[in-house]
Amino acid sequence: MELSDILSLVKAGYTREEIAQMEKPTTPDPVPAGEPTPLPAQNPEPAPTQVVEPVAPPVPAAAPVPAQQEAQPTMAELMQSIAKLTSAVQANAIAQSVIPGGANPQTPTAEDMLAEIIRPTFKARE
Repeated sequence: MELSDILSLVKAGYTREEIAQMEKPTTPDPVPAGEPTPLPAQNPEPAPTQVVEPVAPPVPAAAPVPAQQEAQPTMAELMQSIAKLTSAVQANAIAQSVIPGGANPQTPTAEDMLAEIIRPTFKARE
């Protein structure tokens, strides 16, 4: 076998072992000297072929099934839990929301309140 043949077999996906088997010349088994060779003119009976039945893999013993399996939630239960989660997220968003340009986000301290009582500041009238 030439190198180019081997390379083309490798590119086709054959393994090293498969290529090595292809390289070995296959010779027919030599006929023992004691047995006469059948002539081509004679029609020898074909040797009976053995049929090999496929062997099934061993089946593992079935694991015992627990008597009580956890019940799967129904669609109505899932929808109810999603609605509760949505309400909780919305309530949290409302509690943390700040209106831009709205109320003063800074809460006045006690000192600021006393200073406003003692000396009130008036906004300029337009």
